[in-house]
Amino acid sequence: MNGHQGIADLDLHTIAALAGMPKIKNLVNPKNPAEMSERVTVTFKPLPENYRQTEISAYRERLRNSLLSNGVNVISWEDATTEDSSYGMFSKLMGLRSVKRRVNAVIDVKKKLSPIRWFLSKIAENIYRLARKDSLSVSSILKMSGWADDFTVGYLQDPYNTQVITIMSLDPEFENEDTAYDEKISIGLKNLITNMSEIVIGVSHSKFGITNMNLSDSIYTHNQLDDFVLYSLIPKIYAPIKPPVLTRFAVSEYDPQEFEYAKKLSALGADLKSTDLFPAGSKFVDAIKRLSHRDVANKILDGRTGVSYGFIALAEPPGYVGDKYIDENMWNSLQEIPKYNPDEVRAASNDRWYVKTIPGDGTVYQQVPDIWIVTSRSGCDKTNLNPDSDIVRIGLVKGKLHLEIPRGVDLGRKDIRPSFDTYVILAQALSSALYAPSLIEKEMSILHFHGYPDPCWFGVSEHHAGAQNPSLPCGTVEAALLNYSAVYETATKNGSDIKLLCLVESDHGVNVLGPDREYLVQRLHAGSSEGHILLGGKYLPMLKQQSVASQ
Repeated sequence: MNGHQGIADLDLHTIAALAGMPKIKNLVNPKNPAEMSERVTVTFKPLPENYRQTEISAYRERLRNSLLSNGVNVISWEDATTEDSSYGMFSKLMGLRSVKRRVNAVIDVKKKLSPIRWFLSKIAENIYRLARKDSLSVSSILKMSGWADDFTVGYLQDPYNTQVITIMSLDPEFENEDTAYDEKISIGLKNLITNMSEIVIGVSHSKFGITNMNLSDSIYTHNQLDDFVLYSLIPKIYAPIKPPVLTRFAVSEYDPQEFEYAKKLSALGADLKSTDLFPAGSKFVDAIKRLSHRDVANKILDGRTGVSYGFIALAEPPGYVGDKYIDENMWNSLQEIPKYNPDEVRAASNDRWYVKTIPGDGTVYQQVPDIWIVTSRSGCDKTNLNPDSDIVRIGLVKGKLHLEIPRGVDLGRKDIRPSFDTYVILAQALSSALYAPSLIEKEMSILHFHGYPDPCWFGVSEHHAGAQNPSLPCGTVEAALLNYSAVYETATKNGSDIKLLCLVESDHGVNVLGPDREYLVQRLHAGSSEGHILLGGKYLPMLKQQSVASQ
């Protein structure tokens, strides 16, 4: 590894750049949540007067102490806020304060809306409907429509950087192990929406649970609080969910009727339907009653109007031009590439890039391939894909992102967007091409669902990795880096002996990779029918325990 910034055989910044991820100035090692803690600032919004939820008050105080002991910068409400002047004298009379940009999260409690605030919020919403314009920013929408509300999100100077975490009572159905996963997620989505929060923590006498847009149903006992804070909450605050924006892609069209991989992906989705691991998505904007709040959600999520339970993708054979491998003498003759470490990446005279990798004991100088993947678009039903509208093609060529949409589809449609997990998908494909070429040289299926297999489900030449990693949200650079690292580590340990690779993401789900579509479908069918693969987090603790035991 190359210094403290290594999670594979390359520097973090090199991996991120090669995989087309956005630049992050102070990129930390995503395997070390203590590094994230040092860069996280949170504040607690004062409790309402006469607040009587003693269980939640006690949990709130324990949470504050745990954040402090884990190195988080917890600042007072006074230091975290400044006087709000959005409404002139009215702001002063109401004692309104806005949360400064440098604050990463505000921790609040669920409050009951008073009759006066309810009435005023109706007036504010009607004003917004009259003045509504597409050009309004998130902050402008919230200030115009939210002056009568007590939603914390309305008083954030930067709603893209500052997350709202709401603590409330844990729904008994969410806590119940026998409640179906989709019912739990319906409860979780409702709580996220009604509290206008990115994260909701539910608290009961003996347990607490967390929900965010990853649609997790994780439940913890109170004596697990410190581990939860370090490995789950801090990573979620440090790396908020940010879907890839269209401006990062070179956009063009392709003809799905003439493209075999689009048809293959549609057939793969249909074959997976009976596994029940890919339920239809939730059109969450339809559950948001207020127009202003729907507009806020649309803008923050770059036009996405729903969430779906996973994705399916097919990676095409990696593209090479000229020699796939070169020797050290040829490597020494290559040219430097601006903004890349010349010890790791260089360019040949034909403008193909080469990377110095160390997959095992030796050094391999190999070409950086072009990566192209067909994947289900964000928000659609993965088991009923229409190639003419539901399948997009994403590409990675020398660190640049490409997006091809089906010919004739209007890009202005709000639901034509690449998956939240685009960076993860590309990182998996690139790392497979570099370290486990047998996984991807003909094609590679990537199946992501929000559940986990029992460790006993895995057979010969089937592996899992990543269970001990921090719980990072989908769509983040950090999550993509962890997936890249997991492929590297598995390939280094097992060589080409990989029929199936399950990449575990805590509080999110798994990504199942393999070169044989029919084999993966057969294995998922068997696991699902036998109860060895379930949606939700039942088997996650077992995967973690086995990972610890195998170290």
